[in-house]
Amino acid sequence: MANRSYLYSLSNRPTSYTDRPETISGVSEWNYDVPFMYRLLMSGDPQLCASLISDGLDDDEADEKVKLYAISSRFEPGFARVKRFIDIVRFLAAQAPVPEPAAPPAAPPAAPKALSLIERIKSRLSSSTASMAPPAIAAPAATTPATGSTQLPKWLDETLAFLEAHRDEHLLLETIELDTMSESEEAPLRACVEQELARCQQAGAALDALPQDTAAAAQLLREAGATKQAAPLDAFFGLRFDDDCDSTRSRATEYPLGLQWSEVLYFGLFNRAEFEAAQRGDAAAA
Repeated sequence: MANRSYLYSLSNRPTSYTDRPETISGVSEWNYDVPFMYRLLMSGDPQLCASLISDGLDDDEADEKVKLYAISSRFEPGFARVKRFIDIVRFLAAQAPVPEPAAPPAAPPAAPKALSLIERIKSRLSSSTASMAPPAIAAPAATTPATGSTQLPKWLDETLAFLEAHRDEHLLLETIELDTMSESEEAPLRACVEQELARCQQAGAALDALPQDTAAAAQLLREAGATKQAAPLDAFFGLRFDDDCDSTRSRATEYPLGLQWSEVLYFGLFNRAEFEAAQRGDAAAA
């Protein structure tokens, strides 16, 4: 099983594992990484909060559980940044060249027509005259400026539609599976989450540092993705703005943009009513 980061929309900031929201929905999950779009969404006042995935590690004693942390943020400020970012990336996609359609196959040559003796003589005379004329200069082939991003505009539209349909008061980013790949004690695990929280803040600061003019912002974004810039624009470094924006498996990019969304996650978290019902069931079974 892959270790993942998990993103949810929900109605509160959890203060404990049992502080369940009235509403909660899955938004996305990502193998072995936290994509840029997660961080940008989480950039609206991110704060440490309790994890809702687990109230301790598997080998903890019941009375000595490691406290696990996640990140909570307000939905609307991060979503506003995402919408502006999508406008800029859409502008970039429209500027890139698009492949021309393939030319239709040439028709097979017609079978040669049988010529009379007079016609063959005339044909030889015509060929001789043509060979004396200067060669014709071919006109330059027409080039069509267009884009290499055939899927990216569709993915951007789907991103906006999905997030609009899953708006709530807050967002929750869970990185516990990633963090426990390297740490197993409470203080280092908390430090991992604090480092991720700082990356979310940096993503928001990077977006805010782009010029208000969309064309100028797109140019700077392209440069920052390709060449590492000074902070806060270094948060963009490594991003691609084409159909390979999430192609981590093929190594086309190592830093995914993160344009894959789903309500169905490996960890489907209980809301308050579901959590309390499960607890009553456990108590009854005991």
